[in-house]
Amino acid sequence: MKKCIIFGCGNIGKAACEKLKAYYEIVAWSDNRNDLHGKELNGIPIISPSEIPEYAKIYDLDVFVSMFQTSEVVNQLRQLKVLNIYIWKGGFFFSANGLYPLEFPALKCHKKGNDKALHVLFVSDAAGIRDHKMASIVKKAGGKVYLAYIIHSPYGVWQEYADMYEEIFAVMSVQSLYDFVKNSEFDIIHCSSEPDHVTPVLMHSGKIVIHDCHDLRSSNELLSPDRLAIEYLAHTGAAGVIYPTCGLRDEAVRKFGLSKERTLVVENYPFKDLLQKKKKEKLSATDGEIHCVYEGGITHGDKGCRRYFEKIWLKLVEAGLHVHYYSQSEEKYCRFLETLHPHLHYEGNISSYGLSFELTQYDVGLCIYNSTPRNQLYIEHASPNKFYEYVNAGIPVAVDGVRSLSLIAEKNNLGRHIDLEGDIMMQMKEIARIKIPLGILEEKGFTFDSKTSELIKFYKTVSTYTQKGV
Repeated sequence: MKKCIIFGCGNIGKAACEKLKAYYEIVAWSDNRNDLHGKELNGIPIISPSEIPEYAKIYDLDVFVSMFQTSEVVNQLRQLKVLNIYIWKGGFFFSANGLYPLEFPALKCHKKGNDKALHVLFVSDAAGIRDHKMASIVKKAGGKVYLAYIIHSPYGVWQEYADMYEEIFAVMSVQSLYDFVKNSEFDIIHCSSEPDHVTPVLMHSGKIVIHDCHDLRSSNELLSPDRLAIEYLAHTGAAGVIYPTCGLRDEAVRKFGLSKERTLVVENYPFKDLLQKKKKEKLSATDGEIHCVYEGGITHGDKGCRRYFEKIWLKLVEAGLHVHYYSQSEEKYCRFLETLHPHLHYEGNISSYGLSFELTQYDVGLCIYNSTPRNQLYIEHASPNKFYEYVNAGIPVAVDGVRSLSLIAEKNNLGRHIDLEGDIMMQMKEIARIKIPLGILEEKGFTFDSKTSELIKFYKTVSTYTQKGV
């Protein structure tokens, strides 16, 4: 097996390792961080860049620069006379000389044969909870589901869902993905990369391609002309498009001139299997204080991002509240937030199977976003998983920055809008008094499973349209 060194010990380097280990023996990691030199990562030594030429004397070696900004490191390696340098771009590997894609053995094409079940290939950068929910309801409906991932394997983040796929394929290049899809016998190709640069490629494969739009980027970012073109092609070129809210769908229909018959709305509801049936004792029963909780991503540094919470959370804890948070975001930053105030508590990252029970011990769930003119339109059209996860745990929700969520919360008595310029403690006490009975989501039809028949019907409808050339 050929040998390689991965330059970059961060998340991208780890993702590159996961994909490369099937084709290479990784003999070392390298990084410009001096404090890492001499240590190990996954049992493999981390070396100084100056040591790479010595390894190259021993091995026929490829070096993979795996990070967001690669140009400075490539120049550094060239000065060290290192050859065979490759760079990571969006999950794919290219030569540092001319950006020629690195060739890997072709994926074995999938043959359906006489199997009458619906075969669906899910294609994603890093399959998230929504992708796994979609795949799960297809499987429960009798279909067979497969996953092709570009960046992160589900075994890294969502291991509890990984085993439901018949097969999982690591995609090494755009061309290999295209060839694989074109020559395979999947009934539906369900794409969900954001921004979706995959759908415009695969819609030429001759297969039925669905675009699952998690995030309409043009609604909260000033996109470059090429990214606008990619977004346009993904929405207009797919056989059908799925959206998480009616607001986002309606915006896309106006923006791209889509026919509503080719669209479907599937909210980010929880699974029926994960509906909570028991509760933990409230933390407030011990100390008499109000304990709020947040679950989800946290942004560090970008004060214009909807998930930048430092200012908001400090306002809450300074009003006397406790804020507990579960997040898959960078652990170092999550732990740093704890140092800002004694009432900020990082609780780690727990899978969705265990999280619902953990949430029951809190008094109020937080759907309070950093609303700015840049992201307001997107926030209004989003369908955050956390809102329904809080309700599933039997805790009311405090909402700010999202008028659409405030309306849902108040219409169904699931929570209230909170004015952060008003008396925060008084408002939180009122929200905490709202009683949320377990099982209310199923009663109101707010479960992902309830969309099963609509999704399968949608697949069949858009397939018929495409075959007829409509």
